Amino acid sequence: NPNYRAAIPDIAAHRCTGCGRCVAVCPWHLLSLEPRGWVKSAAMKDLEACTGCRKCEVVCPFNAITMVHREPNGVA
Repeated sequence: NPNYRAAIPDIAAHRCTGCGRCVAVCPWHLLSLEPRGWVKSAAMKDLEACTGCRKCEVVCPFNAITMVHREPNGVA
């Protein structure tokens, strides 16, 4: 399957401060800051387009993003 990625990002909203570093580093512009109550938090706009490059995970200073392994059927 050409769209298969070994891992996809999982964003822990309770750890995300809305700093935007992950948004800036995503080469495909798949992340955005979305309002959640009175604060903003990172959100994935198009999970299927994610290549699993891990740049968002590496750049997050708050460990709010972890890569989770996908099962062969496409479910995280």
